[in-house]
Amino acid sequence: MSNAPQDVSGVPFSLSVSPLSHTTRIDFCSQIISFCSLIRGISKIQPTSLNTRQSTSKFDYPALQVFRRWVTELRKRFSPLSLYTTAICFRLLFPEEDIRRRYDMQETRMVQILADCFGVDVKVFDKWSLEEASGCLGQELRIVLERTCPHEDGFDSNISIAAIDELLDELAAKSGYSDKSVRSKYPKQHSRPRSTILRTLFRHLSPEDASVLTQIILKDLRPLMYPLTEFHYTTALTKFNASSVKMLNKEHAMDVWDPSRLMSSFYRMRSSLDEAAAFADNPPSSKKTSPWRDIRPTIASPVAFPKSEKAQGCGHALEFLRGSSKVWAETKYDGERAQIHVEIRPGGTSSHITIFSKSKRDSTNDRHGVHNLIRSALGLDGTCRRRPPGTHQVTQNVILDAEMVAFCGNKVDEFWRIRQLIEDTAHGIRAKRRSYHGPTYEHESMNSEANEECSLGLVFFDVIYLNSEPLHAQPYSRRREILEDLIRQEPGKTILADRYPIKMTVEKPELCLQTIFSEHIADHQEGLVLKAEESRYNDYRKPWVKLKKDYIPGFGDTLDLVILGASWEKVRGRSLRVPPTTFTTFYVGGLENKHEANSSSPKFHAYFTVAYGLTRQQLEELNFLIKNSNPIAYSSLDTSNLPFTFSILKGLSPPPSVILPNPLVAELFGAGFTKAPHSHHYELRFPRITKIYRPSERSWREATDLAELHRIARTSVGRDRAHKDLDDWCSNLFQKIASPSINSALKRKERTELWEGKLAQLERKKARREISPTPLVKARAGKAPECVSRVCSSDSGPLVSKTNVFKLSEPSFSEGTISQPPVQRPHKLPSPPKSPEKAGSPTTAPVESAVAWFAKPTGKPCSSYLKWKKRFPREQRLHSLPSLLAGCGWAGDGGAVIKQGVVVIDKCDESGGKWKSSIGEILRKASGNSHVEIVVIECTNDII
Repeated sequence: MSNAPQDVSGVPFSLSVSPLSHTTRIDFCSQIISFCSLIRGISKIQPTSLNTRQSTSKFDYPALQVFRRWVTELRKRFSPLSLYTTAICFRLLFPEEDIRRRYDMQETRMVQILADCFGVDVKVFDKWSLEEASGCLGQELRIVLERTCPHEDGFDSNISIAAIDELLDELAAKSGYSDKSVRSKYPKQHSRPRSTILRTLFRHLSPEDASVLTQIILKDLRPLMYPLTEFHYTTALTKFNASSVKMLNKEHAMDVWDPSRLMSSFYRMRSSLDEAAAFADNPPSSKKTSPWRDIRPTIASPVAFPKSEKAQGCGHALEFLRGSSKVWAETKYDGERAQIHVEIRPGGTSSHITIFSKSKRDSTNDRHGVHNLIRSALGLDGTCRRRPPGTHQVTQNVILDAEMVAFCGNKVDEFWRIRQLIEDTAHGIRAKRRSYHGPTYEHESMNSEANEECSLGLVFFDVIYLNSEPLHAQPYSRRREILEDLIRQEPGKTILADRYPIKMTVEKPELCLQTIFSEHIADHQEGLVLKAEESRYNDYRKPWVKLKKDYIPGFGDTLDLVILGASWEKVRGRSLRVPPTTFTTFYVGGLENKHEANSSSPKFHAYFTVAYGLTRQQLEELNFLIKNSNPIAYSSLDTSNLPFTFSILKGLSPPPSVILPNPLVAELFGAGFTKAPHSHHYELRFPRITKIYRPSERSWREATDLAELHRIARTSVGRDRAHKDLDDWCSNLFQKIASPSINSALKRKERTELWEGKLAQLERKKARREISPTPLVKARAGKAPECVSRVCSSDSGPLVSKTNVFKLSEPSFSEGTISQPPVQRPHKLPSPPKSPEKAGSPTTAPVESAVAWFAKPTGKPCSSYLKWKKRFPREQRLHSLPSLLAGCGWAGDGGAVIKQGVVVIDKCDESGGKWKSSIGEILRKASGNSHVEIVVIECTNDII
């Protein structure tokens, strides 16, 4: 598209038209019937205060009434509407739902482009989010243009929404994140510069029209459609709330546009504005069969993800599913959602994969690392796979629901590891060339980029479509049966979600759920998802129910941390409907030098933010507290005037507006712990503030420092403390009993009983009566409820995927005279040869019965060395050579408790030869009355 189209056909975009275009004028709010007139009409709605009685009717609120009148006038003037009008209107009105187009522009980049487009100084936009501004770049652009570019004769703009939509397609084609259907329309070799496209878009628009288009590109029309009326933080927080203006709901808008409700029903199934609009534009009268029959899943179109209820306890969770005879509690895995569409090519020799993320974006290239896993799990990888007669297989196509996780060995590891694994395996825009970071971290758990031994994997939990037949109306029990037929499981790569039955016909089914949930918490799992056996996919009558400990008040991971800074953040500010004068987001960190803080300047590190948890009244009090503490503007900060030093995590955006001269202590809770990119510290996941302490109530010296936070986080995620293997070696050396691992059967049992007691007490409080003179914790000493299928066994560690195993033995723990090695499944081996050193081979080093120490190379490890490392689970890798010698009985007088030891050397590294000779000498000099074999393996040997 070479020039700006002056298109007078179709629905106008702009409020302004030339005098010659008087035929397009409609008496609607004294304006032209155009897209921008709709935005202006909704923006005139006044918010209601807390004391004003609001309408309780779902379909009777001002924004919807304005939209209904606009649609009526639109059809009077332009009926019949031209092709694609429905899709264009909804794409422009709900830009955040336009998943096809990405523009790679937020406010920071947009102000540079707008300044260049209109020939104004970029500094006039610098304060769009500061206290004296509206917090809306589109609104600030309107003010700037009205002041600097007056047009006494008005604006001549006859551009239609179709022309605007086409130009937006061209602009979006510049982004690698846009859908390939958009990018293919404008190949790079024929595309215009982004600045040229924007000039074409904005050239003939009035200031008000330009403000609308700006917010469409920024994918957020809310600040223009529902502008703020109060700009003092106290009034905005205490006199109004987020419900003071009821915003236009897209499903309600669809029902106004299409009274037959086919459009909204289609959208609830397929989650595509374009496809729903096309379906609505196709008159039902032209169909030979009922149009409702066409509302079904299809390949390569995202199926709407089921909405889940959040349970605040076991009894509350089952209340959603009353009336069902059986409920299944599925393990909730901590990963990224993946809706997988696979289509067999004609001839059956190849397959095409499409993957949609939870945001409904096409993430096929991002998830390239799991493509081969998908084909292998479905038997489409060319390997011979015989299926029993009568079982299901993919012959045409299939749609699967799965969770993409990080596997470390056969265990599902922490969520934050997925990020780097995606970047390492992705194709396209998210692919990154991984570089060697130089210095290695003493403890790999401190490095958020350490993923050498991890790989992406999939946990499948539902099937929606098979061989051109929709399964969404089939009961969950039938879909699961089909899924188990389809998926070929391979531990550490592709598995099925664990699930545990709960009989709803027993007297107290919540007791069964309490035990299952307690064992999941004790095993460091994220939580459970409850599904009624007879429920359909996305069944609003029998919804999926999520049960996580942080959903239960007071049960999340809780810490006292310091607040160092504050700012207004646009997403949170707009959801609260508060101006930039309000602090909505707070910068959290901890003390780095607690032991030296009394003798030297305290050093803080802020590395994550929190914006949720407080009521509006509490948030107003916190704002008052900060504003009256003389905060220092971050942009002009002179650190020499502070009584402490601080650092902020690189990449933490946006930066704080102010720094507190006296840090506040806040009680925070969250859903476990995670890490940000390039961060060395654990942070609370989904953090929320529960309490703010005034300086007189609690000093920052009483808050959790970063070292203590790291210890707490490791315990929460199921990792032993750093150097535990060295402590165990010392205990072994002096014939002392080592402390059990955090993931030992004894520790898991203690945690299980603790959580069963907590959950039972919660249910008693809710029922306001005593349910039994004998608590559930005491009952655990005997036999577990018959309905309970055990989650943990003695040979499983934290985060182990236990697929479809319903009855597992009760865990036991025995104490010995020496430390227990990190071997989860010991096996008896033949007596080892007397030779202390032996060349490694696949037959002499069975992974399941060995522990290993990896000689650290001086440079970047070779790929073979890393492959060896992946074969040994983390609990079987020791921290040092002395630990290996002690465990194998080569040092000290204790009897050996490890069956075999392995030393792996990176032969490709310059230090490989030195390591080999020095280790050989150490082994020859080592003493021990009885020892087991230690195998020395060079990286080029065959993998076990």
